[in-house]
Amino acid sequence: MNLEQYFTGLLDSHQPDLALSERTWDRRADEVSCFTVSERDVALQTVLQHHELTGQSVLEISFGGGNHLLEFARRGARVSGVEISAKMLRHTQQKLQAAGLIGQADVLLYAPWEAVDLEEHGWKGAFDLVFLYMSPALSGTAMLRKALAASRNGFYVCSYVHREDSLLGALQDELGLPRRPVGRKTADSLYNLFNLLYQWGYFPQLSFEERNSTSSYEPDDILQRYASWLWRKGANSEQLQQLLQLLRKRAEAGKVSSRSRDLVGHLYLDKRLRR
Repeated sequence: MNLEQYFTGLLDSHQPDLALSERTWDRRADEVSCFTVSERDVALQTVLQHHELTGQSVLEISFGGGNHLLEFARRGARVSGVEISAKMLRHTQQKLQAAGLIGQADVLLYAPWEAVDLEEHGWKGAFDLVFLYMSPALSGTAMLRKALAASRNGFYVCSYVHREDSLLGALQDELGLPRRPVGRKTADSLYNLFNLLYQWGYFPQLSFEERNSTSSYEPDDILQRYASWLWRKGANSEQLQQLLQLLRKRAEAGKVSSRSRDLVGHLYLDKRLRR
């Protein structure tokens, strides 16, 4: 077995449950749509190092609440995107409309990346940048090749490589669940992706940042987030009610606090630079 076969096997080892993903992100859509992107956002700054954006075309795969798409449109890019959650799509359309930027959006597609046909949409080599931020869409080498094929130049992926959350650990203990960090199964995905792209002749750049924060939330606002972390196949109504009671019990002045430490990887490559 050569290195390309080895890393191909690792990337192809995780089979996505698309129906579960759609349900999960529909449930979390209201929460995620409230996130914002600051000027210091490393993903945004990485893109701006390599792209002027004005007049360029950007495809975001799994655009979520549309936060990065909005920033790209504000900087003059034509934006398109693919999103598995219909509720996320509606939030994004509303944000672009409210910002007076809906005219910057070409196609916002409600579909899993696995179902997208590049030829049908005229997307083969159509974009200056293909952008993925915390996206599960690169579920195998076929999805990676398709994402690369949509770009004529830039390709960017951001992913967690390590996560710690004090509230999650405490809830797992209270519920009698094993301690399992978020994203443990996919923690090495970005490393595998980097190595596979290099084996294919590209020269990806990889950097990391550390994020430490203490945050406070109203229990109802984070119910679906922690439910999706605690029960990977989805929580039933009884489990949701139990979790909500625990969150409310831990609340002080109506807020639940958590300390988190995340290591985030940023991968960028220029397709034109290839051996």
